[in-house]
Amino acid sequence: MILSNLISRLALLDLDQIGQAELAGQGQQLGDQIRSSLSAPPGGPHDHPWLQSGALRDSIGAEAEGDTAVVGSTSPIALLQEHGTVTMPPRPTFGPLAAEHGEAIAQTIAHALATAIRNA
Repeated sequence: MILSNLISRLALLDLDQIGQAELAGQGQQLGDQIRSSLSAPPGGPHDHPWLQSGALRDSIGAEAEGDTAVVGSTSPIALLQEHGTVTMPPRPTFGPLAAEHGEAIAQTIAHALATAIRNA
């Protein structure tokens, strides 16, 4: 009886929807972190692109569909900054921040799914 009750409650969960919602939220947070890293005024450390007009920062967006989230920029400047040019060294932002936060993002999504199952 207890097992059949648990199975019935678990069947009502939409784990795909829960995971997708959490993935979308995590993608937005990563986008926020990237935008924040692009807010340093010219003249300081140049680990990330400096804030000039704010257009590069404002071009950052995130989308999630299914089990994939994409955080990127609509600005061609982002690619030049990330990979560098003949006259400018790379100032990667997307790759390092994604690598730095990837494990925590995966753990956050797993925690949300586990909590939903536990609360079923």
